[in-house]
Amino acid sequence: MAYQPFGKREYRRKKKFLFWEEIYKYYNLFQEKLLRKGIGYKGLLFRTAIYRLKKFLSKKTDIKIVLLIYKFNLLTEYEKLFVKKILQINQESIQFHSLCDIELKNTYDFCINLQNQPILINHQRNNLKIISVSNEIEQVKIVEELIYKLLIKNRQKPSKIVLILGDAYLTFPLLYSIKKISGIYPSISIDYPIKNLPIHYTLDSIFQLLLKKEKLKNFSKKDILRVLLDGYIQKLFLKKDLSFIEKLEIENTNFISEENINKYLFKNNLNIIFQIPTHNAKKSFLGIMSFIRKLKNLLFIDTEKHLLELKFLSELENYMQRIKILIRKTECSFFGIKDLFNIYQQFIKTEKISYIHKNPKGVHLIGFLGSYFGNFETTIMTSVNEGFIPPDKEENFYKTLIPYDIRKKFNLSVSQTNENFYSHHFRNILQNSKNIYLIYKNKPDELNSGEKSRFIHQIEMISNLSIKERKNHILSTKTKISPIVIKKTNSMIQRLYELATHGLSPSSIHLYNYNPLLFYYKKVLGLSIEKISIKQKIGKIIHKILEVLYHPIKGNFITIDGIDTMKNNYEFIIKKIISENKKNPLIEENNILINSIVNNYIKNFILWEEKTFHQGHKIFIKELESSVSTVLDIGCNKKVNLYGIIDRIDECDGITRIIDYKIGISKINKIYISLNKREKIFQDPYYANIMQLLIYMYLWFKSFHGYKKNPPIIALVSPEKHKKNSILTIPINFFHQITYENYVKEFLPYLINRIYEILDPETPIEEKKFNDF
Repeated sequence: MAYQPFGKREYRRKKKFLFWEEIYKYYNLFQEKLLRKGIGYKGLLFRTAIYRLKKFLSKKTDIKIVLLIYKFNLLTEYEKLFVKKILQINQESIQFHSLCDIELKNTYDFCINLQNQPILINHQRNNLKIISVSNEIEQVKIVEELIYKLLIKNRQKPSKIVLILGDAYLTFPLLYSIKKISGIYPSISIDYPIKNLPIHYTLDSIFQLLLKKEKLKNFSKKDILRVLLDGYIQKLFLKKDLSFIEKLEIENTNFISEENINKYLFKNNLNIIFQIPTHNAKKSFLGIMSFIRKLKNLLFIDTEKHLLELKFLSELENYMQRIKILIRKTECSFFGIKDLFNIYQQFIKTEKISYIHKNPKGVHLIGFLGSYFGNFETTIMTSVNEGFIPPDKEENFYKTLIPYDIRKKFNLSVSQTNENFYSHHFRNILQNSKNIYLIYKNKPDELNSGEKSRFIHQIEMISNLSIKERKNHILSTKTKISPIVIKKTNSMIQRLYELATHGLSPSSIHLYNYNPLLFYYKKVLGLSIEKISIKQKIGKIIHKILEVLYHPIKGNFITIDGIDTMKNNYEFIIKKIISENKKNPLIEENNILINSIVNNYIKNFILWEEKTFHQGHKIFIKELESSVSTVLDIGCNKKVNLYGIIDRIDECDGITRIIDYKIGISKINKIYISLNKREKIFQDPYYANIMQLLIYMYLWFKSFHGYKKNPPIIALVSPEKHKKNSILTIPINFFHQITYENYVKEFLPYLINRIYEILDPETPIEEKKFNDF
């Protein structure tokens, strides 16, 4: 057999499609069998209804189809098609009714394919403010201040304020704050994640106890104490009787037998847990269910106080009941406590509780995908970060075993539908409120990526809005927390020397300046602990487009003909390069947003070039994406390979310029560096862009000849903040012109000192405390 051009990879790809094509035939046969029996699943029933709809409506002209909307949320594809078909045949035959408090308005908008359009800001109607904070508590404090100002100072009615939570984690802190300020309970409609409820940890500790017992054939003292010290267990089962715990703690053993536990708990309902057999599926299941029901009965004593806990246990009970069929139909030889725990974990990760409290007079508290109809005076939106607004697809709607390319090939719903919906919904929110506050976090933690939402990026690109950064003055504390300190071992030192030999770039030095621990994780341990953000991906695409766009001009002066050629070609080049990156899920899922930002940037970049030409400047393109490196002697017989990629080297009126492209909007139009800031440039992350260009300057000095005659200048090219669709050059000015001799004397020692510190065996890796306060 002849070798195929694409080899095994192409064969596997074709085989994958073949599987789905074949299974499609069985799928159709399965459908036919179901229809013959008069039964069907939801999608099949809708598909059949759509097929028969025209005939049905033509016979019954006076029919009314009522669609009840409980939540303004995503409809499935077949529900959209069903509604769209009715609207096409007879729009008068369908009525929309809301089961929630807020009146429906243009309801069928979201039933039809929504096109992702730019987010438009009406400055005459919308008073929009974007606020950047560093942590969750700051978000709560800002909302408190805004609510107080609106209700107490501005005398605004609570019912005219809506608070939209990107992250439901903030529900209860904000709930009690609003109630305290307004004096009345808010109107709440939140899908609260089960994983945030404290009672989840009670069940988790019991599962851990049983899993360890299954593994070690005995109860671990540590796990028993973890269960007994749980707040719910102490309150409901032990009732402040700590005698058993005290006796356990003085036991000189790591394991406790079942007999000893029975001595202390034989009259206590908590003993149900310790009697659960972990090796038998049916008995494990019945034991867990028995404990859940007992816990529910104890919480029923105060239903109002324990409403969420009772909802949690009821949902868990229903969820666990689903596996009864599986247990009945198998011999249970493979099924035990570990499988029950896996089912519980799936429940915790996916399920949410609808927390609803109606109060027409109160402040409205809803989730991002909650019902939002009608006009409000003020809308406050929290956690406007990637992964929350819009929600992360992986944690919401697309948990599927069917790969993206297969879904697309067979015309199954893909995440882009949701992307369009989210954008449409966000625009509706902006259009239906006079005063809007968008609050996002600017620092990552275990709860939040710290990356602002793509919607804020869009707003920044099309408007002149400024972002107010909130400095935290609230969390001052006398408690001192010692930073993490990692001493350099021999293996670490060896790895750092390997890194230095391979090459240190300005970005590596900046990473150390910004977060030494992150530098250690990424560069020393080689861990990939950060996802590539949309902004980073857009930056790479823009750099590649500009390289391709300017390549024909390289080695020549920029002319009006060259600019016109770029104007004619840039859209084609953008499509080509974005299509080459489409295999990356991040690009595919955010295709419309990325297209919009990239097109806007490149178009403005060419206009900037044209403006420079018409001002009479002569620009000669020397290098594009130029890889430069040199060996730097840092003393003590240590040498480092210093390298970088310079975006563009050109000559403007005979003066060499080293230019770095930035896609972020610049707040300033020129930078001046004084003599006393030289050391800070190579240590403070605030000066990252300047440090990068100064290192590029040194690499240029070492890589290109003739530098003694005409030293270069360095500059950033960035979108301008206060002008729409404008890009500007931001020159970096120093106390005097930088020649090679000046550089070696005034800047190079500080660069060498910083690199020496990174590699120095005696200097530990120390956690950096961010000064947010």
